[in-house]
Amino acid sequence: MTLAPLTPEAMAEWSAWLRDDNAIHLSREAAEAAGFGPRRVNPGPANLALLISAVLRADPGAEFASITADFTGNAFEGDELDTTLSADSAILTRAGEVLVSAQFSRKPRDER
Repeated sequence: MTLAPLTPEAMAEWSAWLRDDNAIHLSREAAEAAGFGPRRVNPGPANLALLISAVLRADPGAEFASITADFTGNAFEGDELDTTLSADSAILTRAGEVLVSAQFSRKPRDER
């Protein structure tokens, strides 16, 4: 599933929700000065939230018993990201590069 491009407004909202005042999420100049290039960096927890949202869109009744995630890359302002889902994992990619991979276990339906 391809996601809409990341916007500076969404990054600012996530930064506020996360109480993450790191300027790389809000300022192109700060991102470039930190070595990330000329685009703002999406907060890592927001990338994981994109994956969880994709799972919940595919299975609206899903509840998780556990989630583990590996963050292997950064998502940037304007990026078009893709998600790939399986029964117990999800992957967030940009042009084939894995940015986040998550493994999860779901609660059994009878425990919900």
